[in-house]
Amino acid sequence: MVSFAQSLNSRCFTIATLVLLGAVGVTSPGAIADGIPGVTLGTETGAPPEAPTDTGPELTEQGLAPYTQAMLLGYAAEEQGDYQTALINFRRALAERPGDSYALRAIANMESYIAAERREIARQQQLANLRQRVDTAVSVRDWACAAATVDEMITLVPSNSLERSRLVTYRGELSSLLDARSDISQWSSVCPG
Repeated sequence: MVSFAQSLNSRCFTIATLVLLGAVGVTSPGAIADGIPGVTLGTETGAPPEAPTDTGPELTEQGLAPYTQAMLLGYAAEEQGDYQTALINFRRALAERPGDSYALRAIANMESYIAAERREIARQQQLANLRQRVDTAVSVRDWACAAATVDEMITLVPSNSLERSRLVTYRGELSSLLDARSDISQWSSVCPG
């Protein structure tokens, strides 16, 4: 279920993206300074307003310039956690402006995010495989294999996590079964090696 805040945030993001991409025209008279009617930004001090130094996004007859559009789409995708789409758009921007430092930095960031995601997926898969081995070892009362596998799992979880605390506690329970030498004939029948 999507909360009202998430829905509102999504709508605001969509509208802002459409405005930036030129799909929706927005016109406004001078912005009001601090909510005071009749006083627009730049005139609160009585000094004449300076000419803006930044003219905003590059516009063409069709809307935003391809570089700017690709960068904006890339940043929007990044914000949504869609690093592959962001990477594609940043590469398009780089194709428009070869050697552009912003596009190069954005590409490097996306590649590092994607690599981190892949490492996390591999870690989660390894933990799932080890959990399955522990379950199998416990079901046949192979306490040595279960303990060794839990030791391996402990190294894969963050040191300050609740999951690590649970694994350490479980390892203690397995140690008591090892010390009792319960079902010693079943030991090492599950673990490889």
